[in-house]
Amino acid sequence: MSTTTSSATATTAASPTFDLADLVLDVARRDPDRIAVIDESRGIGSRRWTRTTTYATLSDRAESVAVGLRDIGVHEGTLCSFMVPPGEDAMVLALALWRVGAAMVGIEPHSHGLRNIARSLARVGPTVFFGSPEAHVARRAFGWGRGSVHTDVVVGPRRVPGAHTLASLERPWPSEPRRTDAADDDPALIAFTTGSTGTPKPTVMTRRNLAMLIRGISEQWKLGDGRDIVDMPTFPIFWIIGMSHGGTVVVPPMNFATKGPGDANPARLAETIRRNNVHSMFGSPALLANLATHCADHDVVLPSIRRIVAGGAEVPGPLFAAVKAVLGDGEMYSDYGATEVLPATEIAGDVVVGETWARTERGEGLCVGAPLAGVETRIVAIDDGPIATMEDATVLATGSVGEVVVRSPHVSDRYYESPTDMADNKIADGDALWHRLGDTGFLDESGRLWLCGRRSHRVVAAGRTYYPLCCEPVINAHPDVAASALIGIRDGGGDGPAEPAMCVELVTNPSRRIEVVEAELAALAGTCDATRGITRFIVIDRLPVDRRHNAKIDRPALSARFSR
Repeated sequence: MSTTTSSATATTAASPTFDLADLVLDVARRDPDRIAVIDESRGIGSRRWTRTTTYATLSDRAESVAVGLRDIGVHEGTLCSFMVPPGEDAMVLALALWRVGAAMVGIEPHSHGLRNIARSLARVGPTVFFGSPEAHVARRAFGWGRGSVHTDVVVGPRRVPGAHTLASLERPWPSEPRRTDAADDDPALIAFTTGSTGTPKPTVMTRRNLAMLIRGISEQWKLGDGRDIVDMPTFPIFWIIGMSHGGTVVVPPMNFATKGPGDANPARLAETIRRNNVHSMFGSPALLANLATHCADHDVVLPSIRRIVAGGAEVPGPLFAAVKAVLGDGEMYSDYGATEVLPATEIAGDVVVGETWARTERGEGLCVGAPLAGVETRIVAIDDGPIATMEDATVLATGSVGEVVVRSPHVSDRYYESPTDMADNKIADGDALWHRLGDTGFLDESGRLWLCGRRSHRVVAAGRTYYPLCCEPVINAHPDVAASALIGIRDGGGDGPAEPAMCVELVTNPSRRIEVVEAELAALAGTCDATRGITRFIVIDRLPVDRRHNAKIDRPALSARFSR
């Protein structure tokens, strides 16, 4: 048995006690006027106002709220539902919860759907509900936290009957705050996965996990003096990166409660970036595609941006090129991972555009780069059932397609009271655990990871297996194709071999008639081994995508739709 493993220099699992509130307090004492948060909003008539928050103010509010939290019974181990939009209040509250050792339970109304939230929260049972006024109204309407929540705290400009306000929790605090008794392996965050491949899973991120995540990203991105960090994360929790280094966090002009990233106004994003001299940002491919298109159409450049990190779904080569064209000297990177693994690998856009994308369009899969420091990556034989231990797995050699598994000190090692999720997604290896990412792929001779698509999305046909990220880029290379999705069609049901087919979304004004495009796609498929044998093409108006990132295609839904 081969034991090919890709790993950067291992990072010790042990870490010093880490307190994010202490880091913020330290900056507040050394440089009290340093800007921690910039938040722009629009009022009546699109009138813009800007609120800046110094580290002194942020830390003082967080420490005072921490005292108030203990007064109302929030302390080490308290599970707190957190539905607060990004901004100063959200960061104050998160720092205060970290200070007292409570755990945030994160679930997103837009991503998960209003009615599904009740079921997800019931799996964890938070006792405190922090939310905007709108979140509290929805909680009562949809029964979120019914049976477990006994304390409500409203965060925002309006009061809610029976709920504390964040301001009411602010108390005088001593010159040296009370440190938490929480251990490094206690939960800091319970984040639900998107549920795009099944029921959302309650992922436990411990204080150690987050400490090692911050350390790993700091090494990868060479983050140094916080005065030179101006970061705009368009995914809520990622503000922790900039703030943990003493940087400035710019709140993006987005509606996180009811809109997805693909709905964000690209003009306002560009304005915010330029006005605040943003140096770095995180974004989903859908958001970045809209931003790049807007900038190109309006001759807008973003010279302050040094680094954009894309994640949440596959990033195509043309998107790297489009974003690069509006950045000046900046670069775009793609980080691969999952809710449980933030992140596992990284690749730079110039490598994709200059080297790997040509291979991707020939059906070789999608290169997502080398593992980050401390991340070990293996490829094991595909198994649709649980794999109890690594002794039960077959580790594959370099170049062989199998299932991707990883381990690292920053990877979540458990789900909240969910033995089924543990059995389905974790592999024991002595005292350690490997995480099954649910993706297929292979490692090349340089140790880089190439993805072939979700394990559950592969199509097992008569005589061979087709993989989404090997087939779709071939078809997407056609000039009239906006996007495509590999699906398996089983007429009459059953578990036997499926017929491979491609669902195709065309560009707005295709240059050829649909019948001609379909014939050209069939001919194109025949030129590449990855797609050879696919003869059925289904043109649809729009491919269904996930709600969180607006980028992951729901292939199982398409398969069910066209199977009979």
